[in-house]
Amino acid sequence: MQEKPVILGENYDLNITGLSHQGEGIGRVNNFAVFVPGAIPGEKVSVKICGIRKNFAQGRLKNILEAAPCRVDAPCLYAEKCGGCQLQHISYEKQLELKAQQVKDALFKLGGIDVAVEPTLGMGYPWRYRNKGHFHLEKVDGEIMLGFYEPGSHDFIPAKASLLFSSVVNRLLSYLEEQLTLAGVSVYKRNKGQGYLRNIMIRESRATGEIMVIFVTNDDAWLVDAVLHSLLAVFPQVQSVYQNINKGNKPVILGNKFKPIWGKAFIQDTIGPFIFKISPQSFFQVNNEQAQVLYEKALEYADLSGEETVVDAYCGIGSIAIYAAKKAKEVIGIEVVEEAIKDARENTKLNNIFNTEFIVGKAEEWLPQWVKGGGRADVIIVDPPRKGCAPETLEAIVGVSPKRVVYVSCNPATLARDLKYLVTNGYEVGNVQPVDLFPQTSHTEAVVLLQRLKT
Repeated sequence: MQEKPVILGENYDLNITGLSHQGEGIGRVNNFAVFVPGAIPGEKVSVKICGIRKNFAQGRLKNILEAAPCRVDAPCLYAEKCGGCQLQHISYEKQLELKAQQVKDALFKLGGIDVAVEPTLGMGYPWRYRNKGHFHLEKVDGEIMLGFYEPGSHDFIPAKASLLFSSVVNRLLSYLEEQLTLAGVSVYKRNKGQGYLRNIMIRESRATGEIMVIFVTNDDAWLVDAVLHSLLAVFPQVQSVYQNINKGNKPVILGNKFKPIWGKAFIQDTIGPFIFKISPQSFFQVNNEQAQVLYEKALEYADLSGEETVVDAYCGIGSIAIYAAKKAKEVIGIEVVEEAIKDARENTKLNNIFNTEFIVGKAEEWLPQWVKGGGRADVIIVDPPRKGCAPETLEAIVGVSPKRVVYVSCNPATLARDLKYLVTNGYEVGNVQPVDLFPQTSHTEAVVLLQRLKT
């Protein structure tokens, strides 16, 4: 076994030269990578080695020997422990710069693609943008609290005064904590498989102010009626309440069964000029303002004249398809989640759009069959999950040979891999535009235009 250049428990001084996709600073000891949460590129830091793997080590930040000019005091008390906002200690301008660099580095190092990357499109006010939150429950000194788990552990971090949720949601969380404690509701303990209330999920419409509350329970019984009545009296914004039943012992938040308890079956929200129906299971971008920026950029790259057939693979609830439908001849959306397709069809009706077709299926299975059957598209839009496009999807795209492909990505690494395939098979990268959907976090979205080479 080859000896590593670092020793567990020892301290080292490092120059931080990069940022990982999880927001950790990257330094090196004899070219051996050390990942350090809380460190910023351009800094010199002292770290203690707390983990060693085959190709890298993990370090705990001990001291900042030379601070980067962009270092700021994180405004959240729990920023270091929560792990949800990995970049709060970096000025927002620098966050945007680092995210663009992340995309550029991934394309070059992983895809062999050396292209210009536009400056990241950020927010004017990069706080309180989240319209959805999942909250764990914990009993602390006899009081029920809502919050999160520290990454890689079950150490509880309170959600009070989170800077990513609206002030209304924060007040609602505090009120729920108080009322659940007074009602003596039992909190689920996964290590024992006992207790009633597991999680609470909250969705807030930024367009109407309506709130949906979902109580996740370990039992079919409904045991929080008194808490609900009190909540409705104090928060008229709550317009929809569901119970989700999850009796499993796996670390997943939602079970498969939803029961409507009170109010509307869904709430409505908007992205740009379009209305969307939000049910408990709907996938909906958590940042309305930046989702509009993202979709408008995708539409710009699609360059539609009204005569095109557009395929939207991984269409979700039809958000991008609806944007495209206003300027295309027809749009075909493909999505594996049946509930999402139902929402997509409803959303087109809400927006008086009638030139769309939505199909339940896997893009990697449907698209090749469609091509074999003579299907043709002028523009294909893909917005895949973090794992990127399946190889069969990419092969089918090349088979269709559209003039333009618009790739919406939430993972620079898989973006680079997929672009490499498309570039090798007759496409060139035109524009690369990062968009910051998740300020204060390490997540980076990007919209890329690929054009078919004439040859």
